[in-house]
Amino acid sequence: MRMRVLLLGKSSLLGRALNVQAAAEDIEFLTLDDEPAQWQPEEIAGWLEYLSPDAVVDLSFYHQQFQVLAPAAEALAQHTRFAEQLIAECRQRDLLLCMLSNTRVFDGSKGQPYTEKDPLQPIGLHGEQQAALDTLLEQRCRRHLLLRFSWVLDASEGGMLQRLVSQLCSEQTVVLAEEWRGNPTTVADAARVVLSALKQLDCNAELYGCYHYASGEMASWISFARTLAQELVSCGQIEREPGIEPVAFETQPAAALEPRNAVLSGRRLLYTFGIKPRTWRIGLPELLN
Repeated sequence: MRMRVLLLGKSSLLGRALNVQAAAEDIEFLTLDDEPAQWQPEEIAGWLEYLSPDAVVDLSFYHQQFQVLAPAAEALAQHTRFAEQLIAECRQRDLLLCMLSNTRVFDGSKGQPYTEKDPLQPIGLHGEQQAALDTLLEQRCRRHLLLRFSWVLDASEGGMLQRLVSQLCSEQTVVLAEEWRGNPTTVADAARVVLSALKQLDCNAELYGCYHYASGEMASWISFARTLAQELVSCGQIEREPGIEPVAFETQPAAALEPRNAVLSGRRLLYTFGIKPRTWRIGLPELLN
């Protein structure tokens, strides 16, 4: 890769997956020697001056964006301050800035998959914060890549996948929301998408903007849970599939934080970058092992 790409958040699970895939293609990112426990906006200018990147991939708050059910207001404010400063610094230097977005920017009332043209109607404080950052990036940074994902699955303790695994392993009937739909996406698949887009932008293709990635198979949370339970039985983590009791989506804590419909359309990404969707089923065994 000709571009010098600074990867912020190399220690996140998505950062690790991205580094592994890049190394397999002899691609090396610029990284900080010691990533801070708390990302401070006043340090950004120094990093950019010292490392002189051509592009920045920001995964610094990946876990909070995709794995934490209800981030604290203070944590959201910290993310906002950091992202705002990063956008300002990249704009000043005309650097390519790649950031991530999630489906909390939509209220879930649409009956069809969400496209990049749909207006942002965020749900909850996290959604409002994400929508504000998405808008700021698109308005301020000419050279930007905003990649929006639905349900990103990784092996982080307390993350989206592990919370469901804990429920299924509890030996009790599992109560899950009906009609909660999304695109399960393994962290390795998300890394593939990020790397594939960067490689094309490295060829001076000015394909800036917002793109949705939709994995190859939409699922309801209950259908995903049943598939997950089958995998847990296969790998010996549980003896039998637990009973699942469907309940109204509105009765679950996630209803105040997540859109009922988190399904995305990935047509623009496919037609522009040629990045084909993959089914989440392929990577599920690896995540559980």
